[in-house]
Amino acid sequence: MGTASGVKRIENEYSDRLSRLSDELIVSVLSLLPAKEVAQTCILSKRWRNLWAAVPSLCFDMRDWNNDFKKFMGFVCNFLLKRDKTIDTQIFHILCQDCSGIVSSEVNEWITYAVEHNPKILTLSFSDYDGIPDCVFTCKTLESLKLKMKFWKPMDLKPSEIVCLPKLRNLDLEGHLLLH
Repeated sequence: MGTASGVKRIENEYSDRLSRLSDELIVSVLSLLPAKEVAQTCILSKRWRNLWAAVPSLCFDMRDWNNDFKKFMGFVCNFLLKRDKTIDTQIFHILCQDCSGIVSSEVNEWITYAVEHNPKILTLSFSDYDGIPDCVFTCKTLESLKLKMKFWKPMDLKPSEIVCLPKLRNLDLEGHLLLH
């Protein structure tokens, strides 16, 4: 049966090609994936076990969790807790639509974590959220900020002296005030 050994040989050749890639290149490729898939790569090999923690581009999308907000929150908290704290977060996206029961304090911690790790791009998309931490408006590294939110109460706009985004080149605001 030459078929089984042929498949095994192809798998070994494929594995060898991946093994020859540098950690930096693997991390660059992982940066293109959603955070859930990035975390799943740790089971591929011993060498990959910790590479996910060095990815500078983080995209947390609740749709990846079938809109199960409890599982989503647990994943994001664990991911950020175990991530390499010395790595800057160049891109940070949180996409959370239809997230009733959102815990604002935890989400604020995620956003604060992102800002403390010098993001260039920050995207926050929520269907139900009651505020943005002040640190977002003073992030010295931020080049692109996208806020897409629905509010149940008017949001206090920050006075211009508190807003300091010296590198900001792209600002995308989309919001809806829902009155009931």
